[in-house]
Amino acid sequence: MSLGYLDPRTLPKDGRTLQVLVPVRVSDPTKQDERSLGDQRLKVENFLKENFDCPFEMTVLEGRQSGELLDREEFRKLNELVETGRFDLVVAEDLGRIVRRMHAYMFCEFCVDHGTRVIAINDYVDTARDGWQDSSIISAMHHERSNRDTSDRIKRTHRSRFAQGGVLSCTIFGYIKSPGAKTDAELQRDPAAEPIYKEWFRMLDEDNATFADVVRYLRTHNVPLPPHARSTEWDGKMVARHTFNPILKGVRERNRRKSKRQSSGKYRSVKAEPSELLQRRVPHLAFFEESYYDHVVAKVRERTAKYRRGADGNGDPRQNVPRKQTRYPGQCAFCGICGRLYVFGGNGLTDHLMCSGSRLHRCWNGVTFDGPMASEKISAKLLDVIEHLPDFDTVLVQMVQEERRRLDGDRDRQLSELQQKLQKIENGIANVIKFIAGGSESPTLRDELARLEQKRSKVRYDLDVRKRQPIRTFEMPSVQQVKELARQSVMGLAVGSPEFARQMRKMIPRIIVFPVRLCDDGAIVMRGTFRVQLSNLLPEQTSQEVLRQPLEKVLTVDLFDPPQRELFRTRVVEARAKGMTERAVAAELGITVTAAQKAAVLQRKMDELGITDPYVRVTAPPEDSRKMRRNHYPGYRFDPLPGAGEI
Repeated sequence: MSLGYLDPRTLPKDGRTLQVLVPVRVSDPTKQDERSLGDQRLKVENFLKENFDCPFEMTVLEGRQSGELLDREEFRKLNELVETGRFDLVVAEDLGRIVRRMHAYMFCEFCVDHGTRVIAINDYVDTARDGWQDSSIISAMHHERSNRDTSDRIKRTHRSRFAQGGVLSCTIFGYIKSPGAKTDAELQRDPAAEPIYKEWFRMLDEDNATFADVVRYLRTHNVPLPPHARSTEWDGKMVARHTFNPILKGVRERNRRKSKRQSSGKYRSVKAEPSELLQRRVPHLAFFEESYYDHVVAKVRERTAKYRRGADGNGDPRQNVPRKQTRYPGQCAFCGICGRLYVFGGNGLTDHLMCSGSRLHRCWNGVTFDGPMASEKISAKLLDVIEHLPDFDTVLVQMVQEERRRLDGDRDRQLSELQQKLQKIENGIANVIKFIAGGSESPTLRDELARLEQKRSKVRYDLDVRKRQPIRTFEMPSVQQVKELARQSVMGLAVGSPEFARQMRKMIPRIIVFPVRLCDDGAIVMRGTFRVQLSNLLPEQTSQEVLRQPLEKVLTVDLFDPPQRELFRTRVVEARAKGMTERAVAAELGITVTAAQKAAVLQRKMDELGITDPYVRVTAPPEDSRKMRRNHYPGYRFDPLPGAGEI
């Protein structure tokens, strides 16, 4: 670019030094030379020296991800820095180094709104000139088309190479790939794997074995993992992938799935159209006759069809739905034994939640609980707590005001420290410039000056952020306001709706679920303990911080319906204390005499143990339970996560 191209001239906002943001980026550091980052920086630096005759200070933001991603850390920071209004220029090699697609044009508009000039050297985009909108749109379109053409060319090449026996993917168990192998003709079957596969498929065919049974067999016989396995041992998912891989019958496939770009710039794997499927026969790699393999696979699919979502013909209800967007209490219930997440689909019941560690045979807690029932019980308990929330007393109000003053004092102290630090850096820069002006110029002094200028830029940014933080003065909300916010967040929403889940997770972000049973050795059920954080409903951040502790409560909720002997225990004991017979008590309560007797026995057991809560926590796998037997599985290994059971 020439000087004429840069008209009108950009003058420093501070009257002394141009503040320049320089985004540099490579898409994949494993495939692209990271030295390109330095090359881009040098190109921008030389451009600034040639076209500006005033001092400038560069703030370089390095990125190592695709420009299509909008949630990149360096892109987020770039937007934050532009928003401060302190920078004069954003200069990049091209717009694609900043961000791709139409977001490049939107970023330019964002910079113009905050008085920052954008220059993309190779794209000839300059927001200080009329018509920059057209140039940026055309440049974004050019980069998008270039990406698409490159993608199509790569796909075309891969299809052609696949037809010729190339494009080898990662090999599965049972195949030997020699170093440097490029075609399937260079692959070999491992003779040692043949008896293992024979027994594997025999179990699925004749024994009607599950994938878990096959996993047990593979672990027992110490069968080695595939060369590129990420897991440390065989599991059900790995067995399923091998079982359904048609290479076992001598057919290689490609394009079962393809990547699809989302609006965020991320790519998601989706099923490809049947017309895109490529197949190639490789009989020398077959372990089974095609007819036998198809028979076993069809038998397995038929046996597991009842567990498949969308098998009723109505489609998969979870298709294109993020995992985070699940029914409450999904994504926030954790096992108190091993610390892992509870997930829907416990023991084949779609509405029940089960410990994911139990599925992996890393936790003995295999008890499930009803998700919709748990949601109703938790929300009912929450509303009860809200209605009985006491008013703030004068002591609490005074404590809150003291906390507010402390936070304000911290802000003032941080501002003072940053200003002192900035002044010290300014003095250092002045001293270095003085040495250079006196004829003592050297590469060391130049490097020191660059280091100090970069440090000054960071401190200025931190100082601007602190200054933009509002003074923490606020009117303390009343308890009635908090109650009303909580009621509006829960009442009137369907228990299974996404909005209900969002609001509940805001107030109860984490539920720890423990197995309990009646002290007379009843059935094992689940009890949830959680912290209610009502301050998260307040709109103002300062209010949330200072009222977090006063509005926080720890609650416990039974995630089950109690049995009859516990449901009527208190009333039976009270009636018996009045001299009523068990038969009379049973008649009055509408229960059997046996039920009344069992309620009395339960109370006597509680009195004997000296407890007031009939439920006791189960801390070890009970030997008398016929359902909780996962600890006897040959591949079981109890492996709790750090902090398991902490509320």
